[in-house]
Amino acid sequence: MNSKFMKVINENIVFLPFFFIFILLSALYSHEIVHYSDFVDWQTIVTLAGLLIITTAIKESAYFSIVAEKILKKANTERKVALLLILLSCILSSFLTNDIALFIVVPLTLSFRRFIGSSMGKLIVFEAIAVNVGSALTPIGNPQNLFLWHQWDVSFLTFVMKMLPLFVLLFALLIIFVLIIFPSKKLSAHSNQEKIKFGRKLFLLSILLLAGYVIIIQFGLAYYALPVVFLVYLAFYRNILPKVDWLLILLFVTIFVDFHLISRMQIILNFVNLYDLNSHTTVFSLSILFSQITSNVPASIFMSKFSHNWLSIAYGVNVGGNGTVIASLANIIALRFAGGKKIWMDFHKYSLLYLIVTGGLAYAVFFL
Repeated sequence: MNSKFMKVINENIVFLPFFFIFILLSALYSHEIVHYSDFVDWQTIVTLAGLLIITTAIKESAYFSIVAEKILKKANTERKVALLLILLSCILSSFLTNDIALFIVVPLTLSFRRFIGSSMGKLIVFEAIAVNVGSALTPIGNPQNLFLWHQWDVSFLTFVMKMLPLFVLLFALLIIFVLIIFPSKKLSAHSNQEKIKFGRKLFLLSILLLAGYVIIIQFGLAYYALPVVFLVYLAFYRNILPKVDWLLILLFVTIFVDFHLISRMQIILNFVNLYDLNSHTTVFSLSILFSQITSNVPASIFMSKFSHNWLSIAYGVNVGGNGTVIASLANIIALRFAGGKKIWMDFHKYSLLYLIVTGGLAYAVFFL
C-alpha cells in the first residue's frame, strides 16, 4: 500500500504546487471562498470531463497501438514521426481547439512506447507547443481567441487573416526546432511484443461519441451531452470509468480559482498601471508576461480591461501560450498525460527556449 501511495505522489508531484497555491490563496482571501464556484469555467470543466471519458475508452480499445505500428512502417525515423504528429496536432487544434487536439494526439503518441525503446516525453512537449501554435490561427482554436474574437467584432475570415502572419512565423520556427532537435534515428518495433487485442466495438462506439460530443460542444451544449456519455459507458463499459483521470478535473477547478485570485491582486493591478497601454509593444509584451503567470485565457480577459488593442493582445497571449507550464491549460493536459517528473524539466527546457525565440522575433517583425 505504501509503494502504491508513493507511486501516486511521484506521478502527481509536479502538480502539487497548484494545490498548495490554492490553500495559500484561500487563507489570504478567505472572504472570496463563497464566490469560488463563480470563478470556475464550468463549461470547460464539463467539456474536459466528457473528453476524458471518451479518450480513455479509445485508449483502452488499443486502437492507437495498432495505428502506431502502421505509422512506424511508413515513417520509420524519430524525425518523421515527430513531423507527422506535430503537423497533425497543428491541423486539429486549428478547428477542434488545442485541448481536444491533445486528447486525440497524445494517447496516440503514448502508444509508441510499445514499439520503441525510448521515452516519448520530448515529442509530447512539442505536441503541446504545436497545438498552441495551430490554435492561434482561428477564432475557435482556443478559448482566448474565442473571447477576443467576440470582443473584436470581426468576421471569422478577417480574424484568420489578421492571425496568419503570426501563425506562419510560429509554425516555421516550430518545424525548424523539430528538424534540429529530433534525430533521423531509425525506429523499429520490438520483436517480442505481445499480440494486441483490439476492442473494435468499444472503439467504434467511442469514435461516434467523440464526433457527436465535439459537434455538441460547438453549440455550447456540453452540459446535456456529458450525462449521456457517462450513462453510455456506465451501461456498456463500466470498467472504463474508474480508469478516467478524475484528478485532472479537480486540478483544473483548482487552477481556475488560483488564476482568478492572482489576476485580481492589487500588486498586479498596480504593476499594469505603471505602463503606457496605448503602446502596441507594451500591450503585446504584457500579454505574454501575464500569460506566463495566470495562463493565456485569464491574461486575455485581464488585458482587455486595460486595452482594446485586440491584435496586440491576441498576438501576445498566443505567443505566450508557450513558456511555463501554466501559460496554457493545454500544457497542463499534455504533461498530465505524459506523467513523471522528468517531463516537467523537458517541457521547460524546450518551451521556454521556443518562447524566447518566437517572442523576440514576433516583437521585432510585428511591433518594432
